[in-house]
Amino acid sequence: MESRNICELGIKKEVNVEKVKISYFEKGEGDVIILLNGWPQTSYMWRKITTPLSKKFRIIAVDLPGLGNSENVSSYDTKNIATLLNTFRNILKIEKFHLIGHDIGSWIASTYFIYFNKYLKSLTVLDAGIPGLIPEEVFSLKNSNKIWQFYFHKIDEIPEFLIKGKEKEYISWYFNKKSFIKNSITNEDIEEYYSKYKQENVMRNSFKYYKAFEKSAEQNKIAINKFPTKILAIGGEFAMAENVGIAMEKLSYNVTTKVIKNCAHYIAEEQPNELVEILINWL
Repeated sequence: MESRNICELGIKKEVNVEKVKISYFEKGEGDVIILLNGWPQTSYMWRKITTPLSKKFRIIAVDLPGLGNSENVSSYDTKNIATLLNTFRNILKIEKFHLIGHDIGSWIASTYFIYFNKYLKSLTVLDAGIPGLIPEEVFSLKNSNKIWQFYFHKIDEIPEFLIKGKEKEYISWYFNKKSFIKNSITNEDIEEYYSKYKQENVMRNSFKYYKAFEKSAEQNKIAINKFPTKILAIGGEFAMAENVGIAMEKLSYNVTTKVIKNCAHYIAEEQPNELVEILINWL
């Protein structure tokens, strides 16, 4: 029997996208919002905001390829994943929609904005170091406590070797270290994430997003012209803060930047009520 938290996400569904099973949850009616999860998370990360948003919107919370209940893909560069997302949109017969991403979900959402902008009503990015767009100083040594995983996950074989059998300890460290409100992600929540990341090859798949970071950055750097489509950039006070907005100003003339106080990286879990209020007012 599914937990109450998972039920909050809506009805679980699956669709084959270019022979890849993509798992997602759906809830509500109205204009479509597609949600893309971060790392080390799944669509479960949206459990606190889907119900209030579903009162006004049709919410589709996707497990990124290779993560959660979605199948592996051949390449994890953001253009390839964004292309799969566009095929997913087409299969579901969605003409235009609002796209919201967190962390690596924001990487993909940003690339989707560049290549498939005509299908978007808006883009929202939550606390992410986006390939090719985030200010270079974010990756300085003095900021290593926030960004060291970009380098570690990119190394061949070593992260998989060191973490095997300690997946729970590893992701637990992240949720504790990179959150400001420590009880916002409970032991039950960590167990849910662990149940997915301990599955064969899921942790390895998740690292492939980081291994493709440079390729994704080059794909994003083609964005020499800005779009008028509106973007909402949200950073946690103790995480990326205003750097998300600085990155998004490379893509659009119409960027709104918000920094959520008393919040670190996991915005949708640490400050869900404020996030929902911001989203509904802005959308």
